[in-house]
Amino acid sequence: MRQKPYIIGEVLCVAALIGFIVWLCITRSGGTQKSIEEVSGPVVQAMETEQMSKQSNADAFKAFGIDFSTTEGTVYYANDSVMDVSELLIVKLGDENDAQAIKTAIENRVTDQQNLYKNYAPDQYALLQDAIIETSGNTVFYCTAKNANELYEAYKKAL
Repeated sequence: MRQKPYIIGEVLCVAALIGFIVWLCITRSGGTQKSIEEVSGPVVQAMETEQMSKQSNADAFKAFGIDFSTTEGTVYYANDSVMDVSELLIVKLGDENDAQAIKTAIENRVTDQQNLYKNYAPDQYALLQDAIIETSGNTVFYCTAKNANELYEAYKKAL
């Protein structure tokens, strides 16, 4: 009979642990409360000099076909040369449920670019094949560049 209190205590500890894990999963969806400037700043600093130049939301709309006016913030950089596919797009969303639509538009852009560069610019096509498109809660990151992994690491640290 003396073992019953220990069993009840163990069950309560396990239940508390499960409750804590569930609470963590619900409250930490992977998004960020930081502003788009706080998230993109370290990424922009990690860019090579003159690698890409800042573009407007109108340019981003033209490239991706997304209405960025409904987002909390957008940062778009692209190379000014038509022979360089380097791009960086970071979008902070008000609702993380909108992330899939943004990600799909980016994937469509990459596919279109691949079809365009496949036969005459193999180095640019290779960059497009290695494009990074990641969603983290309420933010979407896209980068096609020679140092895309370095820029992505700066983004992850900024979150």
